[in-house]
Amino acid sequence: FMEILAGQGLATLLNVCFVTKLSESLPDDTVRAGWMGKFFASINVVAMCLQFGIIPRIMPFLEPRVLWRFMPVTMVTALSVLCLNEDPSLHLISGCFMLFKVMEFSIRRMLDEMVYVPLDFESRFLGKEIISVFGYRFGKSGMSLGLSGLTSMFGDFGLQQLSFLTAGSAGVWLFAAWNVSNLVLTRAEAESLYQEKKAYKTKNTRRVRTKPTPRVRKRRATGAKYT
Repeated sequence: FMEILAGQGLATLLNVCFVTKLSESLPDDTVRAGWMGKFFASINVVAMCLQFGIIPRIMPFLEPRVLWRFMPVTMVTALSVLCLNEDPSLHLISGCFMLFKVMEFSIRRMLDEMVYVPLDFESRFLGKEIISVFGYRFGKSGMSLGLSGLTSMFGDFGLQQLSFLTAGSAGVWLFAAWNVSNLVLTRAEAESLYQEKKAYKTKNTRRVRTKPTPRVRKRRATGAKYT
């Protein structure tokens, strides 16, 4: 849950940096709208190529916990470079934002589903619904409210100050995602758990099928025939 809050908070800060720089670089509304449309179209194309072409081919050789750690480490590295620039360019900010969205669409959503597969029914459906609905919304809303409060107290932030906040949020996400990765089952552990559940279910099914009903036991005891 904390990993989702940290990730969505980072997404909100990256979006604020992106929109702020885009408004400064492209003041014309028509040009800005066209640039933004092409930008998000590029994100969808790259994410689609990764999700359907590359990720399925490399997943048999990687443990899920590796990807859980790869995403925040990559963002911390990219945002550290961003913080070094006093006035970062539009391409640098949009590149960081694009990197996060591509990983979110192509890797993060897949890993979310894999986490819930070995769990019981209640955790897999009820818990997932609560975390997905509440966590994603609260993460973005909470960061927006927090940023609004900081702005009202200290005034408007420059792009470099926003970059520092974004890098700090990425560090929090790294800490939360690393803790989650330590709890994620390996492929061998997940397969072993699946086989245990399958054997237990088969054993109980056989017991239910072979257990005679009270009426059958009574007839067997009296030697009566079925009519």
